[in-house]
Amino acid sequence: MKTLNRKASEILRGLLALQTAKIDNSDGVYMPVHIELIDRTEKYNHISLAHYGRQNGDAMRDPEMIFALHKESQQFIPYYYRNDYMGMEQYSVRWTNEGILLNRRLQADHTVR
Repeated sequence: MKTLNRKASEILRGLLALQTAKIDNSDGVYMPVHIELIDRTEKYNHISLAHYGRQNGDAMRDPEMIFALHKESQQFIPYYYRNDYMGMEQYSVRWTNEGILLNRRLQADHTVR
């Protein structure tokens, strides 16, 4: 599986170090960033990173990416992309009882988004 490069990993670690769910220091110029630990498993912490907009009063992900942080290697594995405005939802990795299901091409694309 592809992992984030060093620079992207540093940025994501910096966001996590802030220990806050919403980061908004743009005075309305940019959308706030929301970061959340959404799941913990034996080997991974799963982290959501998203912008949210509003449409007809509903929160819309614009977009959301989910990363698995491998606890041992401390590398981030991007595996989920969703953009509600585009009606797009993509999983490139699924963890199952039988093992890991991987779409290599899509997971590589998620790594460079």
